[in-house]
Amino acid sequence: MSDSELPADLAALERRLADRPRVAPSTGLGPRVLDVARLAQRPRPVAASWRSWAALAAAVLVGINLSMSVAGSADWRLTAGIEPGQIDATADRLRAAAPELPERELRRQALLYRAGAGLTPTVDLNPYREPERWDVR
Repeated sequence: MSDSELPADLAALERRLADRPRVAPSTGLGPRVLDVARLAQRPRPVAASWRSWAALAAAVLVGINLSMSVAGSADWRLTAGIEPGQIDATADRLRAAAPELPERELRRQALLYRAGAGLTPTVDLNPYREPERWDVR
């Protein structure tokens, strides 16, 4: 739109804005802007650093994942297999201690005993935990 096409009130506003005093930029503005533009064009060494740390973290996570997969699927054969003679001997000892239990329950308890005997003992590191009534530590 040219000035001749504007309504009278907008044309008057346009003239007032054009006639107002202008502030001249300071003399050091140009060199400061150019210095900042030069600094912005330089490559930042920090960006490459975080990429290398991210790659290292990804490699560590892949290594942990692979080692956990291998450890989870490996048969370490740390305990001997269940021998029927051991289960029968444990069931006989249980029968002597509790003759009222049925044979099926005696066998179940003997199997549970054998499964618990193969567990690795652990240490409770929580000093604030109250011992359970069945806890014999």
